[in-house]
Amino acid sequence: MPEEKFRHESLQDKESIGKYLDALRDGFVNGQLQFSWKDKRLVLEPRSLIKFDLEAGKKDGEVRMILRFRWEEPSETSMFTDGPLVIEARDKG
Repeated sequence: MPEEKFRHESLQDKESIGKYLDALRDGFVNGQLQFSWKDKRLVLEPRSLIKFDLEAGKKDGEVRMILRFRWEEPSETSMFTDGPLVIEARDKG
């Protein structure tokens, strides 16, 4: 599969950032994240466990925060394609 990338950089006020974070939250909960700007578009569908990295710091008056999410798309050979294993305990009574 060819590499698909989306990158956007801009200056935003804190209220706009909050709206973007809300949209990210909704996308993760609903299982679909859509990114678009001008003629670029990328749709991601987080379905598996997601690795979450957070990095934050301050140096010389500049503040930096990086949020990174990683997951693997399920493949036809994935052992998780048939759904989760269910194990139930039953009372002996």
